[in-house]
Amino acid sequence: MISRYSLASFFFFLLVLSAHAQSQRDPIELTFGAEVRALVPVSFFNVDSVVLGTSNSTVDSNFTASSRYTGGFGFGGVLRAKLTPFWNIETGLYYTRRTYEYEIADKLGTFSDVSTVRSIGYEIPLKALVYIQMADNVFANVALGVSADFFASDVEVREPDYVAIIFKQRFARLAVLGNIGVEYRTEEDGYFYLGATFHQVFGDPMFTSMAYYRGGDPPGFVRSGNIDLAYFSVDFRYFFPPQKQERNKVRRIIPDWKNM
Repeated sequence: MISRYSLASFFFFLLVLSAHAQSQRDPIELTFGAEVRALVPVSFFNVDSVVLGTSNSTVDSNFTASSRYTGGFGFGGVLRAKLTPFWNIETGLYYTRRTYEYEIADKLGTFSDVSTVRSIGYEIPLKALVYIQMADNVFANVALGVSADFFASDVEVREPDYVAIIFKQRFARLAVLGNIGVEYRTEEDGYFYLGATFHQVFGDPMFTSMAYYRGGDPPGFVRSGNIDLAYFSVDFRYFFPPQKQERNKVRRIIPDWKNM
């Protein structure tokens, strides 16, 4: 599976280099902007809720625990480079915070509780983008690419009767992402973008564990499972008006031989 992802990334970079080679005659137009995004849970992708389990069949089945993804938010800076009238590339740096709700229940001890745990990460995407002009100032665009995702430290919630912890499996992971959107462009006020993104991290980036102590006495019961950090988001971007780079025109001087 890793080889397929590496091959896809290889062809992606070839595409970018090819587009850059075709645009050597024209200056590259750079556009800077900012983005805010709302991460929303989508049950269709089957990543919202995880029932935590155990490999030990002798553990008391009266205790149940689950982790449910409830959404989050993110923001960051965006850099777009126009290589040709058709091809663009985008990159940037994003901060992302996901929220998980942990629900535990002990039927035998008549105990139940709900806690919230937040996971923080950072993303550096690289995408190939194409757009289609739909009206004078309205453009629809589609982008596809990869992202280097970095995860902050482990997080935990400690209560008198239980402990919920989220561990990162690795410091960084590769992800694939795609987005679609519409933007309204003005020369003086900049570009306004509204779109959606699906972001899928490869592998199992996060591992979660919950330990419950019936009556507050260890060793208690443990439930654990993997967390898929895939998300769907609604994105809003603002790009500052780009400054067009013009080549200096060469002035041709013809000598006046008659008056010399």
